[in-house]
Amino acid sequence: MDAMKVGVIAAEMEGHSTGVGRYLEGLLGGLEGWRHGVQWHLYFQGEPFSVSQADGSTVVPHFSGHHGSRVLWEQLRLPGLLANHDIDVVFGPSFSVPLATRRPSVVTIHDLSFELHPEDFRPRERWRRRLLARWSTRVADRVFTDTESMAHTVAEHYRVSSDRLAVIPLGVDGGRFSSQSAVRDRAVLAELGVRAPYLLWVGTVLERRVPLMVLRAFAALHKERPDLQLVVGGANRMRNPERLQIWIDELGIGGAVRQLGWVDEGCLAPLYRGAELGIYVSRHEGFGIPPLECLACGTPVVVSGGLGLDDGWPDYPFRCDELSTTAIEKTVRRILSDPRRATKILQDGPPVTERFNWELSSRRLVAGLAGTISP
Repeated sequence: MDAMKVGVIAAEMEGHSTGVGRYLEGLLGGLEGWRHGVQWHLYFQGEPFSVSQADGSTVVPHFSGHHGSRVLWEQLRLPGLLANHDIDVVFGPSFSVPLATRRPSVVTIHDLSFELHPEDFRPRERWRRRLLARWSTRVADRVFTDTESMAHTVAEHYRVSSDRLAVIPLGVDGGRFSSQSAVRDRAVLAELGVRAPYLLWVGTVLERRVPLMVLRAFAALHKERPDLQLVVGGANRMRNPERLQIWIDELGIGGAVRQLGWVDEGCLAPLYRGAELGIYVSRHEGFGIPPLECLACGTPVVVSGGLGLDDGWPDYPFRCDELSTTAIEKTVRRILSDPRRATKILQDGPPVTERFNWELSSRRLVAGLAGTISP
């Protein structure tokens, strides 16, 4: 039997990988550990670059050299490319698939922030996301989500039947994210201008991740611990990005907040390991990889509900009981005042994080794609 040919819309892997780009890289990495019998065709919008997973046979990259709108590339140009390579099934890992393709397709909906929190998006961006996601879930043969909770949310909002839904949990790269300190950890932190002690707030800065609450909670702590630093590791993609610095200045914590912007993959583990704790709270998320990576590195993390961690560790001890400045500050204090916090995470964390691995995720992905063309 010929290998199944999967056409992957891989544009999110171009440039600085965040969110969906890391998701794709994780899945491709998970495929390396087993014989999946699939040929993966990765479609990129722009110019050729080095794709580490490409081997010319199992993983084949295609570059379009298109410098215009990503939507127009995906919806108008990509269908022809898929037909030229005789693709069996199209995988859209980022909320949309080509609406006019005649091939079976699968779309992943990671979250519905643009539906549930429209105020966080400019009108044009909000409606672009909404229209593509709504139509894609209608035309796609199957819809993937990252958690059971998100599957229920998508089913409710988009009227997707249970037989078309599948949950593909995300994973943690155990080889990269571990509690074992690396030789270069100190050098990496020094290069980033990060000094201990610090709290690590990692992930793209978005309105739904309540930046003002986090800053206010830190400001209260900083009054008592002036040596404490807040390290922000993630690109600022707020609707009004300048508001972040305005809040920092108004709270009088400008000298204690280190904004790194987008952080290279190789710097994440040292940042996690060196932190007193991590912070990852949000009004709405699809899964949330950073909290699991932080735990895998032996560092406790303050989280809100509604993450993949809910399924893996329901009684996690450092989950905010509500999403508020008071709750965030209270939870941070509870961690900092607990001398056994690291021991707890090192004892209880590994069994949880080991259940979320990219090989298992990739196996579920292949099964879901195969079921699309051979129900």
